[in-house]
Amino acid sequence: MPVTSHLLRPVRPGQIILTLIIALLLNLLPWQLIGNHFAPDFVALMLLYWTLNQPRRVGVGWAFVLGICMDVADGNMLGQHALAYSVITYLVLSRQRQLNIFPFWQQALAVLGLMLLAQVLMTTVRLVAGAELPGFSYFLGPLLTAFLWVPVSNLLLAYQRKPIPESL
Repeated sequence: MPVTSHLLRPVRPGQIILTLIIALLLNLLPWQLIGNHFAPDFVALMLLYWTLNQPRRVGVGWAFVLGICMDVADGNMLGQHALAYSVITYLVLSRQRQLNIFPFWQQALAVLGLMLLAQVLMTTVRLVAGAELPGFSYFLGPLLTAFLWVPVSNLLLAYQRKPIPESL
């Protein structure tokens, strides 16, 4: 969240859990109708958002658990999402204070890099297991995920924002 003139209300743990469950359900929708590779990774998006804004509540443990849930739900090789989510969450935690002061568009560029890294990690795990190399369309999902960063961040921060009294 970039530096603004708003104070933020505290986030309830239920709100974090609700958004992560909604993201998991959105990932499980049948995206094959518009192209499986073009679908954004909502779980990774929410993990990055909450790790950036609530680093004491959401971290690598949440990323690993949600990654295992995604692997089981998708029927993928067990651990590929867990590895990718854990790595990108760790990277956000390591630079959380720097990323937090960037404007949303710069955060979106960082999210793009992290999402591409997650796709490369998952592809590497599949290649080691003997799968074929996917085409370049496999890497379109991170572009859409990074594009969604600004509206999703503003939507989630809208509830927390309250104006600063003029007496301050």
